[in-house]
Amino acid sequence: MITRRRLLKGAIAGISTLPVITPKLMAQDNEEESAWIYNPAGITPSGVFVDELLLKETTGRENGKPPLLGDFPRMNVECIYAREMYATVNRLFYQRGWGDGLPIVPPAEDLVKAMLKCTDMGPEEVVGLIEPMKGQATVTKIAVNAVMAGCRPEYLPVVIAAVKVIADPDFSLLGVSTTTNPDTPMIIVNGPIVRQLEINAGTNALGRGREANATIGRALHLVAQNIGGSKPGITDLSCLGQPGEFAMCLAENEEKNPWGTLHTELGYPKDANVVTVVAAEGIHSILGIGWNDEGYLSLVSDHLAGLDRSVRPMVILIIAQDTAAMLAGKGWTKESIRKFVYEHARIPFSKYKKRFIETRKVNGVPSWVLENTDPAAMIPVPFMNHLLILVAGGTGEKSMLIPVWSGMKKPLSREIRLPSNWEDILKRAKQSTVQ
Repeated sequence: MITRRRLLKGAIAGISTLPVITPKLMAQDNEEESAWIYNPAGITPSGVFVDELLLKETTGRENGKPPLLGDFPRMNVECIYAREMYATVNRLFYQRGWGDGLPIVPPAEDLVKAMLKCTDMGPEEVVGLIEPMKGQATVTKIAVNAVMAGCRPEYLPVVIAAVKVIADPDFSLLGVSTTTNPDTPMIIVNGPIVRQLEINAGTNALGRGREANATIGRALHLVAQNIGGSKPGITDLSCLGQPGEFAMCLAENEEKNPWGTLHTELGYPKDANVVTVVAAEGIHSILGIGWNDEGYLSLVSDHLAGLDRSVRPMVILIIAQDTAAMLAGKGWTKESIRKFVYEHARIPFSKYKKRFIETRKVNGVPSWVLENTDPAAMIPVPFMNHLLILVAGGTGEKSMLIPVWSGMKKPLSREIRLPSNWEDILKRAKQSTVQ
């Protein structure tokens, strides 16, 4: 328990010599250790920490407010004294609202500096402004949150590329990070880097068990929380949330994909390393066992026709590798799959009217639907601009539909910017893993 504070004057590279307030455990000095620990919180272009803005949002209400929100030195690095550094930093960061409920890796100076060696970008270069509080995602701040998430240093270029995507105004992160819906960023990785970093594209690709998937996904969510200020109960008003808020990252199984990959569809060369991020609303399992090709696609169409919104600009269909092989063997392409689904994900107008028109859920619905008078007319549900088709996962026939938040109108991707010494970084990473 933190029982008193100490004022310490000191400086390291890039840090002023202003007094730094540091937590102090009640113990003899010779029993303690000290460490320079980086601050993960975002700073707005005007120089205000996002936590100060969040503190104002909680004025008059304590519900959802971390007990030490805004209680930290207004510095990028502070010196912490403790007998148990790991436990102390974890407890302190959690009480300040910088954790996600799971243990974090304390962002000590040596770990952050090691992370920064895996990019050619300058440490204070701003990758983008992160909603809802418009915190500046500098390369250093991203690295700090990546360390906290447990990322290996070589994962940093992937995290930076993902941050660039969510900082794009077309991603609508303001809505994603504050809505009552259970939306959360989901990362999809394509290219040679998938093998280089051992990002899981096979069995349990969206589940547990792989360091790269878990920590890269978690890092992006900590960036949105700490740099952007998306805090549960304060700015994040999701009714239920979802487990994907801890980590949601996978790679496309390019080896088992009988069609073009997602990143080549989006205009990138096949050998490019690309990150695509979508605002996933949740996951919906499609059990393809025992179905022939048209039966499977009819099942997908029926699942879509049961969605609760009449308009969804984007939906993701992740097809299991065995099902993808079966469809390709029958001559199906991505385009013919989309055409079939668009034509069969429909319900009668009589049902459509009762579900959507009479409940006034018609934003974005074409006028010809509203003007229809034939109760038997078949109406598309939902109206979609993009049905993204991926191939991922291990052996089996269990596919997945992922509705994307309605505020995101199109898929957004960025090429991963690798440092000039990337091959050397991979060699050192491999050696450290073996040791």
